[in-house]
Amino acid sequence: MATVGDEHGGYVAGRYRDGSLSDGWTDVERCAGGTFVRYVARCACGWTGRSHPASPAGVRAAKQEWFLGHVVALPLSEVAAR
Repeated sequence: MATVGDEHGGYVAGRYRDGSLSDGWTDVERCAGGTFVRYVARCACGWTGRSHPASPAGVRAAKQEWFLGHVVALPLSEVAAR
């Protein structure tokens, strides 16, 4: 996805059937259909977004949530320090 310094590298994680989430190295858009039941926006700082449908629209929604719901909400001083 994108990065805002080292602490805010965002990615879309896939939620497996057992409830666990994929890591930041997994490209959920390249995995076989049905691998994930939901998509979740995550950030290297530990922030986790809401769950979205396991569909192309869900990937877009997770990416948008990371940026608009997390990065834009960061204090300006933190972003400027990067």
